[in-house]
Amino acid sequence: MPNYSDYLKAVLYPDSILENGRNVEKRACHTIQHFAYKCQRNRNDAGFPYGETTPTEMQFTIRLGNPDDGKVFYQRLQSNELFDHTFIFNITFNQSDRMDSYEDAMVVKGYVVDVKEDYDAVVLEDGTMNQVRIEVTLLISSITYMGKDDNSKILEITRN
Repeated sequence: MPNYSDYLKAVLYPDSILENGRNVEKRACHTIQHFAYKCQRNRNDAGFPYGETTPTEMQFTIRLGNPDDGKVFYQRLQSNELFDHTFIFNITFNQSDRMDSYEDAMVVKGYVVDVKEDYDAVVLEDGTMNQVRIEVTLLISSITYMGKDDNSKILEITRN
C-alpha cells in the first residue's frame, strides 16, 4: 500500500469527478509528479483566432504504488477511445478515505497515445521495490476547469 499523506498537492483520478461527485476513493488516486500541456491557436494581426486549433498534447508522470495500477493506461492506449482523467489539486480525504475537499481540479478528456514506464530499482528495508513511475501522453479533446465552489469552465479543443 502506498504511503499517502492526508494532504496531497496534486493527484490523478482516472475518471471524471463531474459524474462521480465526491465519491473519490484515496486508493484510486495516483500522486502526480509532473504534468505539462500547451494550448495554442493561430491569431491574425487583430488578435482574432483563425484556422484549425493546433493539436494539444498533455504529458503527465504519476507514481504508482503497485505496477498493476498502470494497466488502465495500457488498456486505454489500445482502445482508441476518449477517456476522462481528473487532476485534483490540494485534495484532502476524510476518515473513510473518500475525498473531503479540494482547491480546484481539471477534467481532461482525451486519447491515450503513449505510455512509458520507469522502475526505481532501489530495494527498501522491508524488501519491496520503492516505486514505479509511468509517463502518459494524452491527445486532448477538452479540458473542464473546476473550482471548489463547483464553478466549471470548459475549454473545447476541436479541429475543423
